[in-house]
Amino acid sequence: MKKKKNAVISVGLILLIIGVFAYVFTSDNSNNRTESDNESNSSFNEEASLSIEDVLNKNNEDLLKFIDTRKTVVFAIYGIDDKTTEEGRSDIIMVIKYDPTVKKMVIVSIPRDLRVDVPGYGMTKINHAYAYEGEQLINQVVEELLGVKLDFSVKLNFDTFSSIIDDVGGVEINAKKQFLYDDNSLAIDQGSQTLNGKDALFYVRFRSDSDVDYGRIGRQQEVVISLMEDLKSISTKEKIKLVTTYYDQGIKTDANLNKIIDYIKMSKADNDIVYENYRLPTYSEVIDGLWYELYRQEDLDMIKNLFDKKEEMNLENWK
Repeated sequence: MKKKKNAVISVGLILLIIGVFAYVFTSDNSNNRTESDNESNSSFNEEASLSIEDVLNKNNEDLLKFIDTRKTVVFAIYGIDDKTTEEGRSDIIMVIKYDPTVKKMVIVSIPRDLRVDVPGYGMTKINHAYAYEGEQLINQVVEELLGVKLDFSVKLNFDTFSSIIDDVGGVEINAKKQFLYDDNSLAIDQGSQTLNGKDALFYVRFRSDSDVDYGRIGRQQEVVISLMEDLKSISTKEKIKLVTTYYDQGIKTDANLNKIIDYIKMSKADNDIVYENYRLPTYSEVIDGLWYELYRQEDLDMIKNLFDKKEEMNLENWK
């Protein structure tokens, strides 16, 4: 990277020298300058001489935009059921690590009924944290649970989730069985198929079977990966349009919009992404009349080890 940066600085210096030479040449050969022109040019020369380093830095910044400077990013996705309560609860909780140098994406799902210590509220379900105080509190809980610092988080409601899937033309899934509505009519048939937004939402939220949350998490990851693959097939312009359409309009994030757009522009070559998806293993138990998912420390440590290269993370300024 240092060699690339030095090369860019050299190019910037050459461009700057050419620009200054051109200016001096035209200034020396102009015979019809007015006095005001001379004063203006004199002022420009003085300003240029005083800020030559700033100009060079500006040239370097512009040139560096063409180089992929991305670092590993770690972020959380919360799918919010904002129709259940006034505040809404995080029905989907995913933590994603993406390393652009090796094009590897690690997806970790956390069961929404996981029993954790929520600061200020005690031991309760992790999805209650969002209902209590929103992203800031659930981010804190996730970070303390996994021992990682999030670069940012993304919250989207289910209507937005459905709309985005429709915008990209649906998602490919392979249903392992038939899924029925409450009246026993067929909702989704078994096998490979393309789901629209409404059906995809039903697919990831279905829990009326013996798989319960385990099945839901598997289907959520399947749809997210399928959506990621679909996004690779559309142009950078279309991706940016999607982001600008839903940014603060169904999608809420603490990441700066311009930072997201810059990241998208640098991701043109991210075609053969390797996906690894995990779920924090849990077991069920009823405590004080409530159903919880509990974890064993060794299982949590296994998940935490997926984020162990902290020196390579959280180096981007997303704010």
